[in-house]
Amino acid sequence: MKKIVQLPVLFCACAIIVAVAGNLAGTVTTYGAIGRAEYGHAKLGGWSRLLPSPLARSMLVSGGPLPAAPHSWDPGLYAEVSPHYSTVHAWGRRVTAGAWGTGPVNYQAGATTINRVPSSGSLSFLMQATYCPGGQCSYGAGTGYKALVQFWDNATNYIAFGLIHDPGVSPTGTTIMVEGAANGVPVGGYWPSGAVSGTDHKITVTWNLHGIEFNMDGQVTLGYYPVLMDAPSVSFLGAARYTGDICDVTFENIQFTQQSAALPDGNPYFTYTDTVTENGSGSGYSAFINVHDAYSDAVSVGIQSDTTSPTSKGTPWFMWEKVEAGNFSHGYIQPASHSPYQITLEWWASPVNEAVFFVNARPIAEFPMYLTPRLFFQVEGDGRQEGDSVNDTFGPVQISVGDSCPTYCGLNGSWNPAGTNFNTYGLQATQTNPDQQNGASFVVRGTVTGLRSGQNWGNTMPMPWGIAMIAQYWNGQ
Repeated sequence: MKKIVQLPVLFCACAIIVAVAGNLAGTVTTYGAIGRAEYGHAKLGGWSRLLPSPLARSMLVSGGPLPAAPHSWDPGLYAEVSPHYSTVHAWGRRVTAGAWGTGPVNYQAGATTINRVPSSGSLSFLMQATYCPGGQCSYGAGTGYKALVQFWDNATNYIAFGLIHDPGVSPTGTTIMVEGAANGVPVGGYWPSGAVSGTDHKITVTWNLHGIEFNMDGQVTLGYYPVLMDAPSVSFLGAARYTGDICDVTFENIQFTQQSAALPDGNPYFTYTDTVTENGSGSGYSAFINVHDAYSDAVSVGIQSDTTSPTSKGTPWFMWEKVEAGNFSHGYIQPASHSPYQITLEWWASPVNEAVFFVNARPIAEFPMYLTPRLFFQVEGDGRQEGDSVNDTFGPVQISVGDSCPTYCGLNGSWNPAGTNFNTYGLQATQTNPDQQNGASFVVRGTVTGLRSGQNWGNTMPMPWGIAMIAQYWNGQ
């Protein structure tokens, strides 16, 4: 069930969207002077400038400013970030040749969050026009310029909101722009007849796993756009359309608020709680609690470490995985550790069909999930490839299940940690307090042996795992 989403670089021939995800921090340096006197205000001084290093993904998990690193795609465009990350400034006169949309993305500067943000939250900031020759401010000068915030989840789900001046879409002024894609399908547009005046605009962006919306000055709301927001990066950008054009924008009072997962109405069909400790060594290992039906539907929540993942880079992360009708999907949520956590999975049956993942009694993720009772409950420890070791602990387990009692409620029989299909490639689940249903505890230990070169948990079934399972009580069985 382990699949990894790669993070390709994206270039868009018709928009400003570019894949700027994760850590852009590297060697500290200082950009040269740009002749700030022509811009009508003093240069913002004393801020760090960072050259880019290879991209990484991690996630911000609390509120406040968004830690971000500056970057430029043009030697005449500059970006800087205030010491406490509450302000991003992007400015300059473009040097590279060609109009935007006719070649590579070489016409912008800004800052991208060092950490990916969670799958739900809100972001607010003041977007200021700071090109002010003679005291009259705008977002730039010349044939075209943009000021925008971009959310980038993957190569088919990304979106940018902001203001644009362009001879094609806003020849007489500045207007709102939305550029992006939802599962590869273009979304957004321009409003050439709806010119936007003013130099300071309060922007609020709200998103969850299933989409995103944008509000300007509390008056104009655009969206809801169905763009997947699993773990997006956020970029604050200024862009200049053509050689010699100027952009100058300052994003002030940047504030991020994480939203808790929403709980559906009514009572869940099941509540599965377990204290889980994930540990191991090698290229990858994980600890999950799992629920599945008899119709190729399954859902897992837990902790995974994977050195090949562009998100975790070998560190432990909370994540969910699911299979519906044989189709796999997953979501990284936030960093974890190798400490014990109380993990809970709750599921609301049809017509709600929603699952909520809790850590230490706090909901951290909510996602749609279809299951058809009778259900089966598992603890599961996994290793990624040959030589990886697993050392997971689970318990005490508590499961309540069913809404038609007593005929279809509770658990049946005992946990089954034995058998070829339950323990593979050297991994073994062992119940440490036999004869317990609720209250059971387990260890999953071992070193993966018997896989060929190139085999791993993403291409081998059964994969290397140790599993203990128990069934829902079902009309006497």
